[in-house]
Amino acid sequence: MAHQAIYRKWRPLVFDDIVGQEHITRTLKNQILSDAVGHAYLFCGTRGTGKTTCAKVLSRAVNCLNPQNGNPCNECEVCRGILDGSIMDVTEMDAASNNGVDDIREIIEDINYVASNAKRTVYIIDEVHMLSASAFNALLKTLEEPPENVVFILATTESHKVPQTILSRCQRFDFKRIRNEDITVRMKEIAYADGYEISDDAFRMLASLAEGSMRDGLSIMERVISACGNKVTAEDIEQTLGISSSDTVFELTDAIADGDAARVITVIDRAVSDGKELSQLASSELAHLRALMLCKLSDTPETLVDTDAATLVKYKAQSEKLAFEKINRASTLISNAMADARVAKSARIVYELAFIKLARPDMDANPDAVMDRLSAVENKLITGVMPTASPVAVSDNSDLIRRLERVEEAIKNGVTATAEPDSTPEPETPKTSARMFVPIPESELNFDYPTASLARNWEKTIELMLKKQCPFIMPLKSCTVAFDKEGIIILVPEDKGAFTLSSAQNHIDDIRKVFREVTGTQYTVKIVKRDEIDPRNIINPFSLPKTEAVTEEPKETVSEQVPEVEQEKTDKFNEFFDQFSSIITDGDRQALLSDEPLDAGEQSAIEDDDEREEFLDESEIQSDEEDLPKNE
Repeated sequence: MAHQAIYRKWRPLVFDDIVGQEHITRTLKNQILSDAVGHAYLFCGTRGTGKTTCAKVLSRAVNCLNPQNGNPCNECEVCRGILDGSIMDVTEMDAASNNGVDDIREIIEDINYVASNAKRTVYIIDEVHMLSASAFNALLKTLEEPPENVVFILATTESHKVPQTILSRCQRFDFKRIRNEDITVRMKEIAYADGYEISDDAFRMLASLAEGSMRDGLSIMERVISACGNKVTAEDIEQTLGISSSDTVFELTDAIADGDAARVITVIDRAVSDGKELSQLASSELAHLRALMLCKLSDTPETLVDTDAATLVKYKAQSEKLAFEKINRASTLISNAMADARVAKSARIVYELAFIKLARPDMDANPDAVMDRLSAVENKLITGVMPTASPVAVSDNSDLIRRLERVEEAIKNGVTATAEPDSTPEPETPKTSARMFVPIPESELNFDYPTASLARNWEKTIELMLKKQCPFIMPLKSCTVAFDKEGIIILVPEDKGAFTLSSAQNHIDDIRKVFREVTGTQYTVKIVKRDEIDPRNIINPFSLPKTEAVTEEPKETVSEQVPEVEQEKTDKFNEFFDQFSSIITDGDRQALLSDEPLDAGEQSAIEDDDEREEFLDESEIQSDEEDLPKNE
């Protein structure tokens, strides 16, 4: 009898033998027991998880003459005929090679005929996502309303490529990756039945290499058995497959944690000399870093890391030496190196440089490397170990802590820190061109400065310019305004694009002309991008100090002089009143104070006195003129 691969020889024949998919097999068995079989199924999942196997078991179970608790008996003539291919009522088609519309039309023509030997006609279409769009369209109507006793079972590894119209017409079942424990149990059953002696650590390594695929795990096991015989150990698997041993990976990780770049090169050279592939070493290191991360973050790593107790203890001890930032950066660097090595002429140097950067982050100016160094310093500060060759007291860490805080602050602000942050010069701010900005002396800059006043009234100026029907002013309404000694500076923001700037610059002469007519000044207008002006030169015209000394001093002088003038007037009036009181008689005073009207004689005398005082003769006028001071 011809040799048959292990995964084909031990393909499950009933639902109970399918590993790791109990949530699916239980549902299918219940449908068969209740005679509620659907007309279309879609099996999705990664390779080697049992999709095709489950489809074949289902095709026998729906036609079995003596089903056993939902499983096919595999003993009746229908089950045996389906197994050996003599019954044509079960058709299996590979859509990868039969993906045209004509292949689907053949199926559509065949379903019109009733099953000859079985109860139902079953069509298994593997890799259904490979069908063309026209083939999917041809299958659509038949899949929605198939003839009675016809079942479609579609299988795919890429369900996202299947049209939604197909997905909505099928019962979908998602196959999960098989756990390493389940793969190990199944491998032990097969090895015991075939007489193979495989150690527990070898089983564990095979399950890890399977990556959730039962078929891949059995294929790797068969390859190792062919090379090493019936007795297999973990060392045999490493030599046969060319993978790095756990000791090599642990040693490489220790060298990285200790910052020993020379030892890193030594480990890599030894691995290459032993015939190990550096890509495989990098993959093993990534898996190792994942185990360290789980040991560092999880309280129950034994449930997440598939390894023995002794190795788990080594993982936990090594995880204490590496900060999370270190693990994160290491995974990134190794992944990038694996990608770059595929196209590099010398893949070895790519991997060596990646591992050296991990061991010596001070040789890398990348911010992730700075974070790596920072986390290492923090870890040493926490543990009380100084990052120097000579031991120093823990209480002397104050200066290092201050430097550490400066590095953290620089990284938060997006600045790449250097080894000597104290001596790093501050970046120079680019100077604004003199053509764009003419500064105003600080002694002259105040609230009443002419260009500052124009800047405060820019919106009103815009409205007046619009009344003059200047359409080229419209783009400037959304711009901000600054000022300098020459006039107004229109700042075009970045989000307005080049259109506003070019439009304004094309009409700059018209804008300046109208601006001068409206404001009545000789000041000019400039149009620039906002990032071309130093932010320190953009001054808020509303926050300038007012000239209190100029505006208040005159008021204070007047207020001080007013009381003196009033007092002088009051003193003269009192002096005149005293003289008048000394010469007036008591009768005259009584007459002045009396409310009785004067008689005709008295009134006439008073009027005569008034006339004499009002009209002077020429001699009196002449004498008065002589007494006036002459203007020399």
